[in-house]
Order: sequence, then structure tokens, then C-alpha cells
Amino acid sequence: MIFVVLEAGAPVWAAVTAGILAGVLASAAASWWWSRRLARQNQQLVRQIEASFQQQRSVPEEREWEQSLFSGIAQAWETAAYNFRNAWSERHAAARRNYQALTELMQMTARAVDERVSYLRGHSDRVAVWSEMIAREMGLDAEQTERIRLAALLHDIGTIGIENYIVMKETPLSPEEFDIVKAHTVKGASILRPIEALEDLIPGIELHHESLDGLGYPYGLRGEEIPLMPRIIAVADSFDAMTSSRPWQQAMNPAYVVEVLTRLAEKRYDPAVVAALTALFRRGEIEVKNSRPPVSFRLRRPAGDEERVV
Repeated sequence: MIFVVLEAGAPVWAAVTAGILAGVLASAAASWWWSRRLARQNQQLVRQIEASFQQQRSVPEEREWEQSLFSGIAQAWETAAYNFRNAWSERHAAARRNYQALTELMQMTARAVDERVSYLRGHSDRVAVWSEMIAREMGLDAEQTERIRLAALLHDIGTIGIENYIVMKETPLSPEEFDIVKAHTVKGASILRPIEALEDLIPGIELHHESLDGLGYPYGLRGEEIPLMPRIIAVADSFDAMTSSRPWQQAMNPAYVVEVLTRLAEKRYDPAVVAALTALFRRGEIEVKNSRPPVSFRLRRPAGDEERVV
């Protein structure tokens, strides 16, 4: 049974939506996880059988294989290996289908979250793409890179627990409202925490607003206390936020944003992550297609300096 904890006073629709979403994600993730586990087990068995088969065939040539006492057993091993290979292929295909379904569900969820506000449209998709590119640029392996991409895709999932009037507000937030918005990190983590197959994504969702100097949220972590996954997502998230038009700011020039991130490296952002983004940008691999309409007015942020990203 899955329990999604939202703060007192949260709207009923948010709790219902979060509960349904968690249930669907849990079901898809469990199916994918079990398929991958069975596939790994089948693959291990195939390797064991093939190893035994090869060991048996390594006897001296003067002992004719076809006439040996073990030929029947060896043929049985070979048949078993063939059957297991076929079974593994089927399981592997099923795992891939389940994985694809799970990632498509995540993408649909992220888009539904972003669609609540016009200026956020496409935000999660872009953050996921750029996080993946940064991870690859930093030399992370394919599995780590994919988990970072998925976490980035869901990094704002906790906003489904925030009422529309706050999310859609085009005037400065009050301190109380800003505290509610900041809670989207822990709310997002609470949605995923019951889903065992997705628990390694939680740091990227819960900690992507932490800062190396300890002035981030929700826990005020410092330096190496912040895992690499949220450090990567933080840079990608900030880059997209500052290059997008929002009610409180016009979209900034991407080159200027790279300068801002570089200035804040070591203080707020991981220097290695900023360096990876900078390299990608200078090679022209990160291109900002700002098709979003510009905002006709500029408002100050309610708290912190203007580069702080909510």
C-alpha cells in the first residue's frame, strides 16, 4: 500500500492526484524491475551453462568428443543453454517494453506538471535533456546517465501538491507562499519514496535546490553532502530557468547565463558540472530555442538574489 504525505491544508485534488500517480508509477516500475531481475538471472544461468560446456569441451583431442562418456550430458547442456538464451531474449524484450512504458509515463507526468503554467511548458523535458548531456560530458556511464535523465524529468513532480493560485501567480510571492513552493522538493520525494525501483531517483528530486554554500533548501546541505545527481540537475534547471521568460524576468541571453553560472561555481554550483555545461554550450551542442513569448513586464523575486531559482 502506498501513502503519499502532503502537508496539512493541501487541496484534496492534489492528494488524490498524487496518490493515483504514485500507484501508477509503482505498478509500472515494479513490472519493469521484476522483468530486469528475471532477465539478469536468466543471463547468469546461460553464462554458467556455457562455461560448463566449454570446460567439458577442453579435454585433450585424443578423446573423441562424440564418443566420450559425457557427450550426451554435454549435448543436454548445450540444449539447455540454447533454451535459456531464448528465454533470456524474451525476458529482455519484455523488460525493454516495460522500461519504455515506464519512461513514457514519466514523460507524460512531467508534461502534465509543466502544462499547468504556460511559461513552464517543456521545462522538464529540457532539463532532462541537458542533464543527460552534462552527465555524458562528465564521463558518467550509461546507467548513471539514464537515471539522472529520469530524475531530471521528474524533478518538479512535487508541484502537483501546490495550489494553482500559487503556481500561476504573476506577482511576487509572499514569504509564506515562497515556503510552500520550496516544499515541492520534499513533496516530490514523498511521491516516489514508496516505489522501490525508483528510489535512486529521489536525491535528484529532493535535493536539486541545495547549494554548495549551504544556503539552499530543503536541508541546507553543503559541498559533498549533496550527491552528484542533484548537482547536475541544479545546473541544468537553473540554466533553463534563466533562459526562459517568466513573470518576474525576461529570458536572459544564454551566453550571459553561462557567465552567471561560472561566477557562482564553487559557491552555489559544482564547478565540474558548470564546466561541462560550458563546454557543451561553446561547442554549440546546447541550443536555446526560445519560442516562448516574452513577458511584457519585469518583477522582482520575493526572496534571495535574482539568480536564485525557485
